[in-house]
Amino acid sequence: MTISRLTSVLRPVAIASAGAYSLLSLVACGVHGKVGSSPGSGSNPIPSATTTLQAETGNNTSAADSFVRQTDGNVAAGNISKVSLRSLLPPGSTTKIFVTLMGWFGKPDHESVGYRSDDPAQVHGQVEDMMSRGVDGAIEAWYGPANTVIEHSTQLLKSEAETRAGQFQFAIMEDVGALGKAAKANQCDVTDQMISDLNYVASQYESSPAYLHMNGRPVVLFFNVDAYFIDWSRVISSISGNPLLIFEGTSGLTRKLSDGGFSWVFVNSNNPFDPQLTAQDAFYTEAQNAPGRIAFGSVYKGFNDTLAAWTTNRVIQQQCGRTFLQTFGEVGKFFSGNNQLPGVQIATWNDYEEGTAIEPGIDNCIYLTPSQSGTSIQWGVNGGDESTIDHYTVFLTTDGTNLSKLADVPAGTRTYDMSRFSLSPVTYWIYVKAMGKPSFQNKMSPAIAYHPGDQAPDIQLKVSQSGSLTYTASTTGSAGNIAKSQIDFGDGTVASATSASHTYAKVGTYLITAAVYDSAGASSVAAQQISAKPSSDGISILTPANGSSVNWPTVLQASGNTGTPVSAMRAMIDGKQAYAANGDTLITNLKVYTGSHQITVQSLDATGTPTASRSVTVDAEPNDIPPVANVTIRALPNISATTVLACTATSFDTDGFVNSYNLKFSDGSQFTSPGVVRTFSAPGTYDATATVLDQYGASDSTSVSFNAGTGTAARVHITPQQQPAQDEQPMQPINPP
Repeated sequence: MTISRLTSVLRPVAIASAGAYSLLSLVACGVHGKVGSSPGSGSNPIPSATTTLQAETGNNTSAADSFVRQTDGNVAAGNISKVSLRSLLPPGSTTKIFVTLMGWFGKPDHESVGYRSDDPAQVHGQVEDMMSRGVDGAIEAWYGPANTVIEHSTQLLKSEAETRAGQFQFAIMEDVGALGKAAKANQCDVTDQMISDLNYVASQYESSPAYLHMNGRPVVLFFNVDAYFIDWSRVISSISGNPLLIFEGTSGLTRKLSDGGFSWVFVNSNNPFDPQLTAQDAFYTEAQNAPGRIAFGSVYKGFNDTLAAWTTNRVIQQQCGRTFLQTFGEVGKFFSGNNQLPGVQIATWNDYEEGTAIEPGIDNCIYLTPSQSGTSIQWGVNGGDESTIDHYTVFLTTDGTNLSKLADVPAGTRTYDMSRFSLSPVTYWIYVKAMGKPSFQNKMSPAIAYHPGDQAPDIQLKVSQSGSLTYTASTTGSAGNIAKSQIDFGDGTVASATSASHTYAKVGTYLITAAVYDSAGASSVAAQQISAKPSSDGISILTPANGSSVNWPTVLQASGNTGTPVSAMRAMIDGKQAYAANGDTLITNLKVYTGSHQITVQSLDATGTPTASRSVTVDAEPNDIPPVANVTIRALPNISATTVLACTATSFDTDGFVNSYNLKFSDGSQFTSPGVVRTFSAPGTYDATATVLDQYGASDSTSVSFNAGTGTAARVHITPQQQPAQDEQPMQPINPP
């Protein structure tokens, strides 16, 4: 399996069964290489087996067993740390930890992740998993009662939360997608729909004993609903339940008729390595300046929408888990046990399409290499930052299946002495497991065979490139009585030989692990991480081919081989950065808008200076049908004589969907929402130009002249043929405040 830093749990001796079972027969061959202590010199018996190799390495999350690693950074379902997320908050914190839950999987317009969100067993498993990590509740991204899959998922969440005896809460986040049909039908005035939705939420959810209440009132959050016009005064006077209204961004902490705000994901389109901590700080600063408002902070592992149909190539790299820890750390800069933040929202539990899902865990890029020196088991930590590790656990097995836990070892310590145990002169298998910080993947080392009194062989692993994407690995030169050698190339290919060659199917980062055994069964392991790439000098672009026609998703495979260290690789479309990642290989999807475009790949050194470059030209989306732009202008005399509501929500696309809106007025003001309330400084005649883009970048524009201050309205370019209104829109990051 290809990995884009390091993703797989290292397989013990080419997956334990190939090592433990086949090598137990070698134990009777004798003991060689006597060292300091004799077998059985310790006084402590080996602890009884209390777990299994499968339990310690298998999927312990609510992600589907079938879920595999994605190019947007979501890791495959695996074994993760259940250390409480609360340990990442400031000491003494009472801050509630929530996760944003997407209930749309199983619908045909979303990718398959191996489960349906409206499956009762799945919702039960998700709540179990959330609680096991220290999560206090889930905030459902809700799209109205008409969206049956999400609505059913929400009802299941409610029922599940009610069984948890007050230990788990839920809340509703009304998403802009719930308002799309009403916006098309009523020229972007969705006030009535909002009233209807909130009264439904009050009757169906807020009365639940598990519903989130603060200050004695139910909490409702709103995501991007300001894309349309809502008369909030009328909403508040017309709804039941007296809910607290919590709006997205810092505006929720300052706007009228708001009870608070929540932070979200901030993306710097010019720098995918920027976790946007300054934007987080701005929200927390505003929260401290508004003590009467409720504030929900945000935490995220990264962002990558390149697998989403609505992508615009927005990325925050996860940086091997540092982004997650950094965003959590911002809370402690502003809040403490004496100054509490009411809540923090992890974005997200399971938005796989935008690369923010923590459900399957977070990769810290760590891999372990254990070794033996006398009676001491030692291990190296490679590939990532040890600050993402909570502690290590040392396991022992005699059958390759059932594990005895020997000890927990604190992070920073990388050795364990076996002489404390009374051991028989047989072969034992030792594993070291790096237990991650909360929600990080746990990483199990390869097994080493430990035979009391026997010095393990001295392994030497040499890896060399022998062709394009072809590598040769050899344990020749290992010292000792070598009886067996195995080489694991990290993509499922394992060779029982002292030397083997292998050609990888894709560029990327792989871990080559080798093990050698002596005739008594003692073993040593070594590992080397490689970047598999073409052997030719300079930049190689494997896909797409120059001159090719491409459709979304456009897969980019590229590598840099410049003769000098490559710190990062960058992809540009027509000279504008579209993607970047650490290392000297790139595998990603790109959204290339319709038409002829140049894709350029550059290698960068540690200072960010380009060291090599190569380009290809492609013809993207040649069969895309452009969208149709519609616009209406409607007077809002109740606000002021010169206020109008401009609406482009009836714009449509016959072979996809409208992905972005732009409305420009002749006074120079410009907006990117489908519904725009604009108050002009004086009565008069104005022009409005609406431009819409579909998901492939094809565009259409239309213009209208209208009078502001006379109460008249104008309609232009209203095309009768319209697609059915989409009942949901993606969870989009907001801009920094």
